[in-house]
Amino acid sequence: MDFIEELGMQALGTRIKNLSELLMRDVSRIYKDQNVDFEPRWFTMFQLILRKTKISVTEIARELKQTHPAVVQVVNSLEKKKLITTRKSKTDQRKRLVSLTKKGKKLAEDLSLVWEAIHQAAKEILAESEPDLLGNIAKVEKALKQKSTYQRIKEKLMNSATEEIELIAFDEKHLNDFRQLNEDWLKSYLEITDHDRHILSDPVKEIINKNGKIYLLISEGKVIGTYALQRISDQACELSKFTVMKEFRGRKLGERMLGHAIEETRKLGCNSIVLYTHHKLKEATQFYNKMGFKVIQEYPHLIDKTGRCSQMLQLIINQ
Repeated sequence: MDFIEELGMQALGTRIKNLSELLMRDVSRIYKDQNVDFEPRWFTMFQLILRKTKISVTEIARELKQTHPAVVQVVNSLEKKKLITTRKSKTDQRKRLVSLTKKGKKLAEDLSLVWEAIHQAAKEILAESEPDLLGNIAKVEKALKQKSTYQRIKEKLMNSATEEIELIAFDEKHLNDFRQLNEDWLKSYLEITDHDRHILSDPVKEIINKNGKIYLLISEGKVIGTYALQRISDQACELSKFTVMKEFRGRKLGERMLGHAIEETRKLGCNSIVLYTHHKLKEATQFYNKMGFKVIQEYPHLIDKTGRCSQMLQLIINQ
């Protein structure tokens, strides 16, 4: 087993690239043996132009799933070899239409036997190795279309980093971080009211000592998320101070905190969570809606003391 094989799936991209280059290199040798000035990398585009008769650069990019600059590069190479010609569309001057020249059509005829031999050789290779390789490639392409390699790797990295983030009960040593994070959030989206300052100046007195709890997300000793939960009746708790530091969003930490808040609400014997939000907080409102919160007009014993909230939401919790 060589080193690339030893790396296994980590070297998947390299192995596919090496295999592609090996195939391309052998086909290139065939073209040279036939004294044909043609490159394997031109084949798919040349075939597309041949079958479509006339096609725009944008359509080529879409059909071949390539970037516009990559298509333009090959188009320019083929045009330089006088195998294709390009002209602007009569109906849309922005479109560059591509078609084969007489030389290009003649080349297609001359290479028909060579291309059929390449096709048969490819079938032979698959028969000797993996007959359904093309079907498997199609499955891989479908999987990547649904979720790219980039997205998958980012998720793994986020999950790995998230596992190292703790969710702990409030500790006064984190008071300044708790206050700063919530003040920064308010400044970014709304404004800080006197009531906000009053609560944040002494959250132990104003939240914890008044039937409340505060929880903190901690990453490497730093507070990167917070939420407060206060019992406001026999049936409900109010959720507030719910925020995650901007650079840590997208890691499902909000879902983690809310899930924790739901469990804490159950422990208190309550069956719903209520909160205030604002029409400016579109991202937060979308999050709450996704998590099952519904708009309500009012809730007994719950008063907006900031004077800015425009909407009340409630989540009914199944016991």
